[in-house]
Amino acid sequence: MPAKPPEKPDNSNRKLGGRRGRKPAAAEERKDRVVQARVPEDLETTLKEAAEKRRMSVSHLIRNVLEDTFTLVDHIVADSSALVGQVSRDARRVAASVRGEGDPKKASAEELLESVDAWQDVVVNKACLCVECNKELKRGQRAYRGLSALQAKDMPPVWLCPDCLEQL
Repeated sequence: MPAKPPEKPDNSNRKLGGRRGRKPAAAEERKDRVVQARVPEDLETTLKEAAEKRRMSVSHLIRNVLEDTFTLVDHIVADSSALVGQVSRDARRVAASVRGEGDPKKASAEELLESVDAWQDVVVNKACLCVECNKELKRGQRAYRGLSALQAKDMPPVWLCPDCLEQL
């Protein structure tokens, strides 16, 4: 008599495609997602040593390094964008000067400050310079923009850093 194949368990009560084991935890109880990667042995050693020095797990070290790297790249992109804008403006000014289109009488810092009627507290979007101390005002930084009825194409925007505004 031929051997009888082993009986298969009765799965008729199970839903198709259902999970085995316990039910998944509620969304608010779940941990962060797991991402796995294969790394060379020397990188693994470096990661373990760095994590041990900082008294943290390798997982936390990798998470922190990734977050810091993405933040750094975002800042570099924003800063390089501001730099491109500044270089473009400078190039246009140089080109205009070479063509003889530049204004021979450039307004001094004192003249620019005298033309301001009021100061508007703003958050800088494009990098600029404080007219008083020549400090670079970076994107996202608080500064003051001079408002003037005289402002026209020939009058550049007037910016002050918070320190210089306090000294007015």
